[in-house]
This record gives sequence, C-alpha cells and structure tokens, in this order.
Amino acid sequence: MIVLHEVCKQFMQGDEEAHALKKISLEIKKGECVVLKGSSGSGKSTLLSLIAGLMQPSSGTISVDGKEISKLPESFSAQLRRKNIGFIFQKFHLIPHLSALENVIAPLIPENLSPNSLEEKAKAVMEQCGIAHKAKMRVNRLSGGEQQRVAIARALVNNPSIILCDEPTANLDETLSLALIAEFATLKQQGVTQLIATHDPLFFELPFVDRIIEIKNGEMIL
Repeated sequence: MIVLHEVCKQFMQGDEEAHALKKISLEIKKGECVVLKGSSGSGKSTLLSLIAGLMQPSSGTISVDGKEISKLPESFSAQLRRKNIGFIFQKFHLIPHLSALENVIAPLIPENLSPNSLEEKAKAVMEQCGIAHKAKMRVNRLSGGEQQRVAIARALVNNPSIILCDEPTANLDETLSLALIAEFATLKQQGVTQLIATHDPLFFELPFVDRIIEIKNGEMIL
C-alpha cells in the first residue's frame, strides 16, 4: 500500500519558490492500478520520484508498504527501490556504454546470484518485453522504442511489488504500446501495484485501471 498525507514539494527557481506539489493526500491499495493524468509539468513525475524515494517532500509524509520513506537516508531508499519498486523512467536512465543485457542485469547484482543465473533471469524478462534479440547491443545504438523496452525489462527484472511508470508509451508505436498495456494487464492479475503517469489516451478506458486521478498545477483534481 502507498499512502501520502498532505505532501508538498517546493523547488527554488532563481530567487523564487515554485510549488511542484500542493498538499497531495492519496491512498493506493495493494494490487491497484492507478493512472495519473495530467499535462507536462503538472507534477506527475515529481510525485512518482517522491514515492520512489528519489527525492524527499518539503512537508507531509509518504509510506510504502507500512514504512515511512519521507525521511529515509538514501541507502535505505535505494534498498527499498531494489526490493520493492520498479521504476520506468520517461528518459530511460540507461547506462549508455553498457549492452542492453548488462543494463537489465544491473539491479540484480546485489542479489549475489551466479553469472549464469543473472543472465538467465535478465534474458527471460527481455524476451517478455520483446527486446531479447538486442541483448548484446550497446543501448546508445538502440532506437528510442528499443531503449524504452530495455528500461521496462530493467524495471521488471526483480519482480517488484510496485511499478511506477512515467510516460511508459512515450517512445513506442501503437503496436508496442498495446503490447506494453497487455503486460500491465498481466501485472494487474499478478497483484502488482501500478501507478502510471501518462497523457496517452490509450490508458484512459482500460478495464484493468481502477482509478484515474488528474493532477493539475501540482494539485489533485477531484
């Protein structure tokens, strides 16, 4: 379960304080699929980053699976992300000089698995994401859609209980977008909690989406 209570986030822009999020209170139950709808700059990405522990709120509290992460040191946040959260970033955040396979393996390295086990587990999820045929290629030589599929495979490789997605179909054509949506439907059946930030209309009428929440100017529109 994800619980946010009156979460605010401010950033300094020059000498002025900008309010990215304003008193967001939200509860997402285990296994729910929730879509965050909003235009670019509305605060969706900031909200996902806060839930993932990539940044801390200016005020308010955030709990993930019963643990308040709002003020956790980065080492504990990183451990929580590795074990519980898969994050599909809008800008991928891949390591450009590594191969697709090496990027997918990276989150598994702290698990102390054998090299063969690491490769087998990574290749299995890459096959699932339709990118196994590019396993040995450096990611900086892949197309935007191929890099997105590598990023999705990396997010799924640890079998997380929570998936956070920031514009997951932004670099995919319609065929690949529908294939990814089918994967989200499967994750829903498996009881994985999903929070998807998007302005892609494909997500707004899906039968497995439990709720659509609109974010505008850092506020929830009820």
